[in-house]
Amino acid sequence: MPDAPDRPDPASVRCPTCGAVQPWSDSCRRCRSDLRLLGAFASAYDRLRRDCLRSLRLGDARAALESARSCAALCPSAESHRMLAAASLLLGDPATAFDLARRSLAREA
Repeated sequence: MPDAPDRPDPASVRCPTCGAVQPWSDSCRRCRSDLRLLGAFASAYDRLRRDCLRSLRLGDARAALESARSCAALCPSAESHRMLAAASLLLGDPATAFDLARRSLAREA
């Protein structure tokens, strides 16, 4: 799976059909393509991201890891790999955390 450059933008969307950038809506303002599935993807990622961060704050490493894995499956971005690294560190697996953090930094470079 190719690396995603960044997480979904919560404020705007780029139409995959014509490339128009616009605020989130069910259809593209320019070509009228259906954007509902893309919106569902972005909402799911955002919900899982918030769940992961909340679990990390609470010290619930297993829940954080589960949410981070789901985020990485939806969007294998540097951000999702940083969340995986933090959850791995919280679980007591510094080798995996270091490897994930190193890969996250390489993706951002």
